Amino acid sequence: MSVQKASTPVKLAALAAAAVVVVLTVAVGLRLAGRRDRGPAAAAVEPPPGAGVVDLKERVRHEEYRDGKLRAAVRGDRFFLGPDGRNHLEGAVEVTNYGPAGEVVSRITADKIAYDKSAVLFVISGRVRVEAGDVVLEGGSFDYDQDRGLFRTASGGAFSSNSMTGTAPEISYSERADEVRLSGGFRVELAAAGAAAARAVLSGESLSYQRRARRGRAEGRVEFIGGRCRGSASAMDFDVAEGSSLLKNVVFDGAAALVIAGPGPDRAGGGGIRADRVLAAFFPGSDSLSRVEALKNSRLSLSLSMASKSVIEAPRAGLMFRPDEGLERLDASGGCRAELEGGAGNGRLLEGESFSYDASTGVLRASGVAGRPATAESSDARIEAPVIVAGPAAGHLEASGGVICLLRPDGERRAAGFFSASKPVFVSCDRLMFLGETGVSSFLGGVKAWQGRDFIMAGELDLMDTTREMRGRGGVAAGLAQAAAAGGPERRVEVGGEDMTYSAASRALYFTGKSYVRLPDARLGAETVAVALGPEGRGVETLTARAGVVLSKGRYEGRGDAAFYQAETDRVTLSGRPVLVDKEGGSTRGDKLTFDLGDDKILVENEGQGRSATVVK
Repeated sequence: MSVQKASTPVKLAALAAAAVVVVLTVAVGLRLAGRRDRGPAAAAVEPPPGAGVVDLKERVRHEEYRDGKLRAAVRGDRFFLGPDGRNHLEGAVEVTNYGPAGEVVSRITADKIAYDKSAVLFVISGRVRVEAGDVVLEGGSFDYDQDRGLFRTASGGAFSSNSMTGTAPEISYSERADEVRLSGGFRVELAAAGAAAARAVLSGESLSYQRRARRGRAEGRVEFIGGRCRGSASAMDFDVAEGSSLLKNVVFDGAAALVIAGPGPDRAGGGGIRADRVLAAFFPGSDSLSRVEALKNSRLSLSLSMASKSVIEAPRAGLMFRPDEGLERLDASGGCRAELEGGAGNGRLLEGESFSYDASTGVLRASGVAGRPATAESSDARIEAPVIVAGPAAGHLEASGGVICLLRPDGERRAAGFFSASKPVFVSCDRLMFLGETGVSSFLGGVKAWQGRDFIMAGELDLMDTTREMRGRGGVAAGLAQAAAAGGPERRVEVGGEDMTYSAASRALYFTGKSYVRLPDARLGAETVAVALGPEGRGVETLTARAGVVLSKGRYEGRGDAAFYQAETDRVTLSGRPVLVDKEGGSTRGDKLTFDLGDDKILVENEGQGRSATVVK
């Protein structure tokens, strides 16, 4: 917002005051001019006749001196007492008021000046021009009521100075209240001396300004354009800075709207504000906005770092700006909603009890309250958490304080890890991080993801959207459906380890570091476990364990270098110098051990010339 040199009300008030001085000078001058030729008898003039001109004086010239210096000069073609009982000065009227040093303080020119005998009511008409300092007032007719201290015109007027020009159908100034009013539709343009175009424009139906309080109010379709901002409202209140013509505070009231251009040369990166009421303040000695507050039904369209376009709705919102009018901080409260538009038509809806945005970090923070967490929603997910942070880059999102996430099913979206893409996936954790440009979702702290009866628990879990890979750390456990044997019921398998990866290409889970498998009737431990999954919804097909394999079933324990489990046969085969240990003290070695979990049998096989097989029930 830019208001250069002088605001409209300030200059207009000065103009009106100067004009009053001129009129009073005219009154004194005309009185003296009347007495110059008529002498003392002029005070006892008889009532004028019904028509005609009385007591005509031609080529009126009057000069008033004080302390030997010219202080006032009055000129006109003729002076007379008219049939209306008023004194008239007509024809090339000019009244000049001089200062102590002989300088011109003010000058008025007109075709006519008329005033009553008591010199209380004055009418100045016909190509009126009032000059007071750098201010010029022009119009067809002006009145002055000395008793009321009121100067006004109702026939349209124009005023100008070296920093502004303006027009209004009605102009009035009250000396007693030191208040100026413009009405009937006004327009004021402000610009530096010699500027080709206005730097600020204020318009509306009416304007009043209290000069002592340096406070004004404009009403009726008010519009303001200045600097890098443009505002409109039903009414506008404003304060002018002390010792300056720059605005200090502005309040747009009633269907308020404010458009703020960005700080760059192309003015990109700005925004717009709509609310029932908008309060704005300016940096001292500047026409740059320092802060803006939007009250009730506020809607903000802003350029934020994490979105190509953003719209924020809140009952109350406050913005702080840098001196270059770039956004520094945003705070909103009372139940907020933000529409963040990403690239390629992707967008996200963010909601919370309160919002805060810091330009230095480039993040938008949404906070919830007890019983009503903050939420982030997109076409493929919904997130709930006490705190959700969007940014700084487009698509970046972080949630913390206890997170619940819903990954929506979408036929066009790739599945989340080994979960089916046709059903929703739920995830709970302490913290979530999503990096939009990488397509990686990281769930941290007490992670549990589940879909139906399938689940995965981990200290940390990463989901890669583009490759459908999944990585787990900090102790991982997965509960999976076991492909049912012919005619048998579905059973569950739990697989775990220190770390886990999932390959979508091979549709396999890989566990490393103290890995284990819990089968319905047995438990297997090893350094690594690889799980081959069947087609979507088929669950575990095979398991392969390596290094330090131990399989426990009942009183028996099988040990070996490797183990292989096939869900279709429900059998586990150990190899690599396996040994079967009876927990009651016996042991048996062989080349291969096969645990038939369904039939509850163990087969010990030896190869070579002494080939043999032993079945343990």
